[in-house]
Amino acid sequence: MLELESLSHEIKEALSEDCEDYLLHRNIPLHSHSYDNIIIQALREGYQMVGFDRGPYSRLNYDKPNY
Repeated sequence: MLELESLSHEIKEALSEDCEDYLLHRNIPLHSHSYDNIIIQALREGYQMVGFDRGPYSRLNYDKPNY
């Protein structure tokens, strides 16, 4: 389970922007403008974290070599 409290402000902001885009492209109205509530709403509507490419849960981080 995603712990929103453990995310940095920058990651939370980027994730909420991605979630907001997800909701708006599906014509789902936002219930709130807080980062946490947008993320929670998008997850309930089917948003998948594997699509998020700007944070610690990004697939891109797993592709980077460990040097």
